[in-house]
Amino acid sequence: MKKAAFCFFLAAALTHSAFAGEKGWFGFGVAIKGEGFILNPILRSVTVDSVQARSPAAEKGIGIGDEIIRMDTTDVAGHRALELRSLMQKVVGEPLHLILKRPNGETYSVTLTAAKKPG
Repeated sequence: MKKAAFCFFLAAALTHSAFAGEKGWFGFGVAIKGEGFILNPILRSVTVDSVQARSPAAEKGIGIGDEIIRMDTTDVAGHRALELRSLMQKVVGEPLHLILKRPNGETYSVTLTAAKKPG
């Protein structure tokens, strides 16, 4: 009985610490191209298709049509969508490092800091 209670307490503590911070927001949307299972495809590309004004993405110059090449230390192409989704789930104040390619072929890197979503 004590072991079960301890496991429950430990699981509750880990869950609380994992979700203690407020969910972060970067202010951009993406379109994906992938293959395989529709709910978790293997990605070929992820392209920015919207950027909200006064967002962390807008402040760093991310533009519609920019392709995300790498998130943190993970290449986009060849990974499953849900793997990369988890990389983008940050709490307010946490960084997200991106390497992107503009439509003209220029590559650049930015570090976004997750913000509180307005409204």
